[in-house]
Amino acid sequence: MMGQSYAAIAIVFFVGLVGCVEVMSASSASAKAPPQDTNTVARARAFEAAQQHEEAIAVYRAYLTKRSQDDDARAALARLLSSRGRYEEAATLYQDILTRHPADLDIRLALARVRSWQKRWEESRALYADILHEDPNNKEAERGLADVSYWSGDYAGALPRYQRLYAETNDPEIQRRISAVKEELAQSAVPESPRAPVSVPAGPLALPYRDYLKVGYSHYTYSGQIADERDWLVEAAKPLGKQTLVARVEALNRFGLHDTPVSAELYSPLWSKAWGYVGASGAVNPKFSPNWTAGTELFQGLGVIHAGLSSLEASMGYRHLSFASVDIDLLIPGLTIYLPYNFWLTEKVYYIPDTGAITLSSQLTWRPTDRLQMFVAGSFGTSGERILSVQDFTRVTTRIVQGGITFPVVSRLSADLSLYYEDRETLFIRRGGSANLIYHW
Repeated sequence: MMGQSYAAIAIVFFVGLVGCVEVMSASSASAKAPPQDTNTVARARAFEAAQQHEEAIAVYRAYLTKRSQDDDARAALARLLSSRGRYEEAATLYQDILTRHPADLDIRLALARVRSWQKRWEESRALYADILHEDPNNKEAERGLADVSYWSGDYAGALPRYQRLYAETNDPEIQRRISAVKEELAQSAVPESPRAPVSVPAGPLALPYRDYLKVGYSHYTYSGQIADERDWLVEAAKPLGKQTLVARVEALNRFGLHDTPVSAELYSPLWSKAWGYVGASGAVNPKFSPNWTAGTELFQGLGVIHAGLSSLEASMGYRHLSFASVDIDLLIPGLTIYLPYNFWLTEKVYYIPDTGAITLSSQLTWRPTDRLQMFVAGSFGTSGERILSVQDFTRVTTRIVQGGITFPVVSRLSADLSLYYEDRETLFIRRGGSANLIYHW
């Protein structure tokens, strides 16, 4: 009997002991295992450390569907997206965080960097400038502003910022950037054909515009019994990498007749200090303009020959014009002289071998600011400079005087105005002008 009692007690003790061990084991396991959300974030960080960015992005996205209030995870996801070039998604996430934490310095700096990588220079500048207004000694914002100026082609603005940073940090990377900026400034001191709408840095808006829509109207009166001329113009330009395509439609009411020629040119950089364009036009059943034209013009900076010739640029153009009753070839040699203070003088000769007609054209241009440009021009010879009709090729003494201005109206709108006087001796006197509005982006 006593044996049975001891056996029963032993069994109960053993069962209890086993139960305690299981409970303790369960408690220990529970104490070691972190919450599931912590495991998720750790897994995302592990993927990121292993350079498995897409996997990390997927884990962060899944986590944020459950924990949408976790802005640390949202910032980590934005950082990963920007590293993968998905800038707009990253910017949206940073902006979302700033709605709850508008003073967060790290997030504002990160958003400014993303906008600079998107080449949204003005927005990036504004973000960095706001940070520096609050914290004038913030070196990261100062460096960001210097980088934006450098990347956008504003080398003069970038240099003093880099120099201040280097004086404070002695950072060798900033020293290398200073050398690069000085080299760019040295090269830009040599005229690089400011007339050429090609390879323009994606910096602040400046002439010559490459991305624009122009609408214009011209009106000219004639001596004698010739009816007034009324012309309309729609023109657009689009950059294609380093090239620029310009296309236009004109509605010309001249000599009491109406023509609608369509034309286009493709401008492109060529070899060292050289650029050019090819162009063509056509009209359906024209009354006075050519049936079609085709031509090209090449420009070569003479600095490739010798540094002493760096202010000179030679050019040679050719145009073939096909009218209903005659074909005409036009040769256009030229020379541009770049002068101090953003002046340049362009001399061109218009020569028609078929008739022997020749005209010399001189134009002085001044561009005092990036968006303000003025010119005066004069021509003298035996053919017209404005090649639009057979009458322009009549060999008769011709004098032309003209001038114009292009100026900004608002941030994305400019205008240009010009006046024109032409004396074709025994044929007519033509006078008038044009006005154009230019929307650019």
